[in-house]
Amino acid sequence: MPISNHSNFFPVLEDTRSDDHSMPAFMVSTTRGFLPRAEPVVDLPEEFHIVQSLLERMPIRMLDGSPGLLAEGTFGDSLLKELPDLSEAIDYYATNLPLMNALYRDYSFLASAYLLEPCHLRHMRGEEYGLGRQSLPACIARPIAKVAEIAGFKPFMEYAGSYALFNYKLANPDEAFEYSNLRLIRAFEHGLDPTSSEAGFVLVHVDMVKNSGPLIAGAMKLLEAAQVNNRAAFNMGMRKVVTAMTKVNQVMDTMWNKSKPNEYNNYRTFIFGITSQSMFPHGVIYEGVSDKPLSFRGESGANDSMASTTSPTRQAADH
Repeated sequence: MPISNHSNFFPVLEDTRSDDHSMPAFMVSTTRGFLPRAEPVVDLPEEFHIVQSLLERMPIRMLDGSPGLLAEGTFGDSLLKELPDLSEAIDYYATNLPLMNALYRDYSFLASAYLLEPCHLRHMRGEEYGLGRQSLPACIARPIAKVAEIAGFKPFMEYAGSYALFNYKLANPDEAFEYSNLRLIRAFEHGLDPTSSEAGFVLVHVDMVKNSGPLIAGAMKLLEAAQVNNRAAFNMGMRKVVTAMTKVNQVMDTMWNKSKPNEYNNYRTFIFGITSQSMFPHGVIYEGVSDKPLSFRGESGANDSMASTTSPTRQAADH
């Protein structure tokens, strides 16, 4: 059977059906755990070439080492000049849920970069963050609202669906899913360089969640055993859970080496949320979506499904 229905709350996949585009990109499985069912979509359809172009030119330092739009403070102006409202193009692909997740990821990067670019520039000058842009133009707001609803997210950057767990690719798809083979798809700072602190911050989280398949498999085993009062099988399931969580914590411990705490603030600005942030005292107007300001908390590795805790890098930077 491809789906286990032992839980009364949601199905747990045994077969992730990686080629089935009618299913959400994220479903819990005994093989990939909390990672997406298949590797994240990297390239967008031709209709969205300008989205991809802006994102490729966006980082503070691009992969070839040259400064990008955020370094020059020209991202917002370039976006307003180049990006049309592609809401209608989304409708053509709406049944392809992994692609909707990729579009959600990419529009969330556009949104955060646009709203927080002024704050980043002030921060780099040693000033207070000040105010971000208080409205999101319709060319971002309408598409992100649409793809977020289809993909099952809120229309703002978050941990799993955009910044981290749907934001990696394998450098060589024929090689193993190992940290050295992971690369970011989108980045704000120097994250396209796999040795950068931004890449380390995100990819350590991905490497941690790689161990969630065995974690889920063990949890399902112990639940099945508990239903039939089989103590030996229950203990075996618990051992699988402990083994998986031990590996998760071992990977978490590598954060200090792969993402330097003193470099966190170089890209921290772009992963702030809206709620309770001084940059957005009244929320953000989503033009063409809502006449009232909207507010979202944004991304955090503390949202991970395995452990509700803050990563070592964020703890060091925030405290």
